[in-house]
Amino acid sequence: MRVEEYLEQFQDYILETSWFARKIEGWLKSTNVYGEDHRRLQSSGPSFVDFVVLVGLMCVLYYMMKIMQRFSDNWKKMMRERIEKAEQARKAVKDTFRNTYGYSWDYCMVFNIHDAQDKLKPVQEEFSLKYVINRLAEGGLQTKLFYSVQNDEIYLKIRCPLRRLQREADRINYRLLLEPTILGNKLREGNLKGPAEKQWKPVEVPFDTTRTPVDPYEYIYAEYKMDEHLTDMYKKYANGTMFRGVDRLKLIANIIGARLNEGGCHLDVYRLIKNKCMIAFFPLHDAVELRELEERWMRMCELPWKQNVDCVKDYFGEKIAMFFLFLGHYTSWLVPAAIIGFFAWINVAAQENDPSTVTMPYFAAFVALWSTVMLEYWKRKEKGRAMRWGTIGFEDEEQDRPQFEGEVIPSAITGENMRYFPRDQYLYRLGFSANVISALVFIVIGVVAGIFALRISLSHMKALNVGGMQLGSTITALINAVQIQVLNAIYNEVAVALTEYENHRTNTEYEDSLIAKTFIFQFVNSFASLFYIAFVKPFIPDMDPCVGQCMGELQASLGTIFMTRLATGSVLKLAIPYFNQKMRVKAETKGVDPEELSDVERQFILDDYHVILGTFADYANLTIQFGYATMFIAAYPLALIMSFVANYVEQRVDAWRLCQQCRRPEPRSCEDIGTWFPILEIISFVAVLTNAGLVAFTSNNCLNYTWPARVWIFFGMSAGVMMCKAYMGMVIPDVPEEVEIQIERQKYYMDKVMHNVPDDDIEHLVHKGNADNRYVVRINDDDPL
Repeated sequence: MRVEEYLEQFQDYILETSWFARKIEGWLKSTNVYGEDHRRLQSSGPSFVDFVVLVGLMCVLYYMMKIMQRFSDNWKKMMRERIEKAEQARKAVKDTFRNTYGYSWDYCMVFNIHDAQDKLKPVQEEFSLKYVINRLAEGGLQTKLFYSVQNDEIYLKIRCPLRRLQREADRINYRLLLEPTILGNKLREGNLKGPAEKQWKPVEVPFDTTRTPVDPYEYIYAEYKMDEHLTDMYKKYANGTMFRGVDRLKLIANIIGARLNEGGCHLDVYRLIKNKCMIAFFPLHDAVELRELEERWMRMCELPWKQNVDCVKDYFGEKIAMFFLFLGHYTSWLVPAAIIGFFAWINVAAQENDPSTVTMPYFAAFVALWSTVMLEYWKRKEKGRAMRWGTIGFEDEEQDRPQFEGEVIPSAITGENMRYFPRDQYLYRLGFSANVISALVFIVIGVVAGIFALRISLSHMKALNVGGMQLGSTITALINAVQIQVLNAIYNEVAVALTEYENHRTNTEYEDSLIAKTFIFQFVNSFASLFYIAFVKPFIPDMDPCVGQCMGELQASLGTIFMTRLATGSVLKLAIPYFNQKMRVKAETKGVDPEELSDVERQFILDDYHVILGTFADYANLTIQFGYATMFIAAYPLALIMSFVANYVEQRVDAWRLCQQCRRPEPRSCEDIGTWFPILEIISFVAVLTNAGLVAFTSNNCLNYTWPARVWIFFGMSAGVMMCKAYMGMVIPDVPEEVEIQIERQKYYMDKVMHNVPDDDIEHLVHKGNADNRYVVRINDDDPL
């Protein structure tokens, strides 16, 4: 199909949309929205306007999906052609290493070329290019160097022979997936040869679907051992080895960071980048695997519960895949909640756009219970996927961070050398960080207070009273929305610096500390203004009166925040990397033809997706959105619909950004979403209190009750919902039965196949004559103690 035909189809859709817009316009005029009720609707909040805008966005999204659906066949065909083109380009290159091992270059380092007169720091002189190459060679890695097209940089490609990968996997007990068929055959054979203490009978495990839908030999992982008798048991992939691309990247990164006495290179590449010893260090995209990932995952019309997260795990690693799994889970659960939220909004609109409807307390209670069920079922999905990915127990076996500093001393438990950082110094640094965080929290409270002081000042300016609408409230709401984004960005930099200063031993400890800091600040920064409108302004009408009703003003502020996040979030995620890439292309090709750039140079130009801070920022945005969607839902039922739209767009935008605009992130393993889960539970708990407070104190639902009665309503509603949430948390198991069964199976299989643990009974040993079955029973005990 030609481009002209696509444009004609698009024009037809535009005409259909225009017809729909004319119908909406006629309906608005018939309802006299712009008549005498205009001032009243404006004063009670922009819920109606928000809904019209939301309907427009959903219509645009609907027609975009129809267009994308028509393009889907051509899209798949184009993806297949790109895969074939990448395969042909690979075959055209004569690479003995790839022909032997099925893979080639995996990492790249970029170095500046210094002039003789450049003054270098001592650390730059020590960790020179030659020094780094020697260290990599000592670690058993192969390298290849080439100049950039401008001859101002040197690119160093890195790969690792299969034998070296196997040694490293054996050293760190790296887990690999076992081949189900071979594992089953090995268990059925048993081990009846050799020493009696290592013998075990054949094992046959039936496939009982009544207890578990998982095959007995599926998703079984084992520590890698360089044993010729076990090599065939590990699953082989398309490259002919037992290591996927992400496995190689993890092992090579571990070799580069491991200490010399462990056979590694002992290079802290991120510190070398910080000290300007090198410009960049990043994994290389695999052209064929990336095209295959795009074909299976980067689909514009994919429903959130149908995205192929497993292929994301096999290319980007478990950490990034876990985020997309949670995003898909959360977005899927938003569907029923958003539908009920839509009917709740209809009820609000029928009551002259007043959120203080009779049904609102029940809707708020529903959302509180919905959030609990959603999180409980996430725990089950999380455990199930960790079992399938072989990451259960990962945090207990996690290696130390290369950035962890300390004195090398003998371990008090094993006697082996370990890196030790004094506990008192660690606690001192934590205390220092806590003081800085507290100071920043007070600063943001002051900023929010200043914004509301400005709101009070602007509310008395007659020039801002246009058509009966006070613009001062709208202006300060926009300032508050911008302030939230700016202070969050500034604070994130401070939080990272403080967490680095604390010197955490593992990446999980580092990330948990960073999450805790960020949540405290972002919670205050994002929700302070809403708490002020909901629970302070209603009680100081003489000092700072609400615009109309306080529930309406709260509704307006939430709508402004959601619209700002929806309008800027995805756009900035795509626009910033795009313009950064354009500037890098211009800088890297100054005086030369851009077509001369090699594939590696093109990847260097892409935006950097930080291995920790990348998913950290995505989780933080999602958590804050969860707070907006639940904590003040009694005032803004459309929040659930807006959250669904925002998440659907983010899912597609993030997929495009990772595949097209970013360098390949360094893959990391993970067992769960970490500290984000208890934070989500805290928000769900606070949402019960805030919505009960809105119903009892802020809305008009309890306006005719006395204050003691309102307090009792608040405690009664809170306690009732809390009890229901606790009950649901108790009756829904955290771990599915099939996961528990498969974990026990894995432990049992490994005892037999890997360690030859003998059976508990000794019946087969008795029949072989290894036990004396003769015995005598004496009349008395004639053997004194």
